[in-house]
Amino acid sequence: MNVVTLQVEGFRNIEAADLLFQTRNLLVGPNGAGKTSIAEAVAVALNGRSFRTFDLAMLLRRGADYWRTVATVNQEDNSTHRIAISATSQQRERVKLDDRNVRITQLATDFPVVTFIPEDRDLVVGLPGIRREYLDSILARSDPSVYRLLSRAAKILKQRRNLIRSNNPDIVTLDIFDEELASASILISDARENLLGYLQGVVEEFNQRITGRSEEVCFRYLRSWKNDPLSDLKASRSYDFRTGSTSVGFHRDDFIIELNGLPAKSTASQGQIRSLAIALRVGSAQVLQNNIGEAPLLILDDVFAEFDRSRAARLVTAIGQYQTIATNTEHVDIMDDWSVYEISGGRIVSH
Repeated sequence: MNVVTLQVEGFRNIEAADLLFQTRNLLVGPNGAGKTSIAEAVAVALNGRSFRTFDLAMLLRRGADYWRTVATVNQEDNSTHRIAISATSQQRERVKLDDRNVRITQLATDFPVVTFIPEDRDLVVGLPGIRREYLDSILARSDPSVYRLLSRAAKILKQRRNLIRSNNPDIVTLDIFDEELASASILISDARENLLGYLQGVVEEFNQRITGRSEEVCFRYLRSWKNDPLSDLKASRSYDFRTGSTSVGFHRDDFIIELNGLPAKSTASQGQIRSLAIALRVGSAQVLQNNIGEAPLLILDDVFAEFDRSRAARLVTAIGQYQTIATNTEHVDIMDDWSVYEISGGRIVSH
């Protein structure tokens, strides 16, 4: 998949911009110039999702009546599509795919985007929820049935939480919720663990290509129950009633990343953590490509500023199969053959 053109209006600090993308694209400008806003607009144009905020109302440029993105995309089957997304301060997003109204959730599977931002180091050192979301995002975009399973499990979890927080919870209903939650948790955890088994080799390979060193990467999935989720859910009811939460289930799982036999979270250097985080993102791109038959667009936000020249050069080589849009505060000599946009004050000043 390749993004060919992008039109942006009223988006963040961008009044208006028209871009024609090549395979390798570098957005250059000082902090606050708008280069990340352009990259964000690409992600929103293809997926209807921002990597900076969950609230798309935040995208509206100050003083603007609406924001709008229009992208043309070429897919692997040689088809070309036009995606238009717009919203106002009073109206939610409207999405049109080839002039047909579609749901925003349809886009992520058909037009995959993988984004790396500096905060993605938290995939290695951050809270468990970040790693769960990483796995669930890949699964949901790869398989519609898993997306439905995750949605159903989230609904059950919410219903159970509301029930145990009520003044007089019905135990029969709670039994039903626990059985449904336990069943869904097993299926989700199995899917996550299977995904990790595949990702481990992919991430290890990409990490080696980026670092230039042979380092062993190992993932260990941690389920939140000791015996089985249903018995542990029932055993934890007293605690759950006191806390108003659900202490067992798919939403409490985690996975540990080990580097050379040691937990990366506590032993890896800053450079190793950054390389692992990028390998996790690029690895997810390979999984998505294999599962849905479309090579994702890669968006790399301020990645090269944290890498020395040799590691940056290896990264450029490692991502060669993907269309890439990267941002940086200055030109990078190893990217002289890239298409370069200079951004200043929310405008494209040269290309």
